[in-house]
Amino acid sequence: MTVKPGYKTTELLVTVLTGVGSWLAEWQGSLAPKWAALATTISAGCYAISRAITKHGATAKAPV
Repeated sequence: MTVKPGYKTTELLVTVLTGVGSWLAEWQGSLAPKWAALATTISAGCYAISRAITKHGATAKAPV
């Protein structure tokens, strides 16, 4: 099984959107800075775990 590069996955899109959304919420004063940082950290951690599970036992896609 081949694995797509990380920048081509929806997991990365969700992680980036979570980071931007929490930053915007903090910037507008809707969310405390510590909760915005926690949301971004959890999202990034889940992304890393997701990629690790996906890559476990998979072969890398050969460069073209």
